[in-house]
Amino acid sequence: MKIQKSILFISLVILGQIGCASVMVTNWAPEESNFKSKPVRVFLGYATEEETFKSSGEIIVRDANDLTIKRAYDFLSLNPTALKAPISIHSNSQFLEYKGVSYRGSVLLKPIEGKVYIINLVPIEEYLLSVVPSEVSASWPKEALKAQAICARTYVVREMLNRKKQEFDVDTSTNTQVYKGKNKEHRNTTEAVFETEGLILIHKGQPIQSFFHSNAGGYTEDPINVWGSPVEYLKPVPSEYDKDGEQYSWEEKWKPDFVNTNLQYLGVGEIQDIIVSSRFPSSRVNEMEIIGTSGSKKIKATEFRKKLGATKLKSTRFGIRKEESGDYFIKGLGSGHGVGMSQWGSFAMAKSQFNHREILQHYFKGIEFARIVAR
Repeated sequence: MKIQKSILFISLVILGQIGCASVMVTNWAPEESNFKSKPVRVFLGYATEEETFKSSGEIIVRDANDLTIKRAYDFLSLNPTALKAPISIHSNSQFLEYKGVSYRGSVLLKPIEGKVYIINLVPIEEYLLSVVPSEVSASWPKEALKAQAICARTYVVREMLNRKKQEFDVDTSTNTQVYKGKNKEHRNTTEAVFETEGLILIHKGQPIQSFFHSNAGGYTEDPINVWGSPVEYLKPVPSEYDKDGEQYSWEEKWKPDFVNTNLQYLGVGEIQDIIVSSRFPSSRVNEMEIIGTSGSKKIKATEFRKKLGATKLKSTRFGIRKEESGDYFIKGLGSGHGVGMSQWGSFAMAKSQFNHREILQHYFKGIEFARIVAR
């Protein structure tokens, strides 16, 4: 969904401090007057017939009209599948525990078409306290942590704007951003979030698609080659610092059975060989030819990676050959889709004394820094 034109871009510009360098920071606010205080809706999963919530204090259950309908101490057990209307669960302590994970904010149980959604409602900045250390190591240099915090904040703000009519904004996985609740929080990443409070990246007055990935393998990718659509500020750039990070280079060996099982949907019979047909300028594979006993087919490398699995094919920047044994040997560079900021590149740049502003401006071209303000 495209961000509505009604987003207000306030042109007031102030001189702010980011890290050790000054940078122009624009105040930014969407049309919604309460957006700054609006919680992130994090999908935790679907409810089963028995769910338990724990807290170190009183647990309060409220109905859709915010009226208290139940109180409990220490723990609450209920059958959400019997719900006919939404309820929210709160605690007078700071956290609610669900399935061994402590969460800030409250939890919404919302019945929709036979399923009950379990959604954590948490303020943006508190959400980031978990996301940043869930995405990268809290032991990383401060400037890399700040860059990650700004990327993550920008990402979730854009999702909140785009998904207003959906049931939730993000989930807890790599499909959106990794989120592991209070359990994952760390002092170092908490400081990075606090020190960049409210800062996002914008382009032409709108929050950008602040994509990031583990390691670009030396060069980032154009999103048109991954998802089919160009993005002005996401042009491929060298990411030479990647070589100092983990997952820069890797090797895999696949057995014929593994390949045949995962590619049988192509209908080409038993796989005889796999050939790289074409590459993009970044050297990532564009198209593969799968040769079988009943014919051959060409597929996109992104589809090939999806079918074989991201843990078995860490990126599409790879080479492949069939050995005499019949096994396939794969050697590649990088990990992830390759679009936007390389997290390990950010790590190495920070170790080389680049600040987070310089890191972000390297990976995202023509962007501005903005601070979320109340309208």
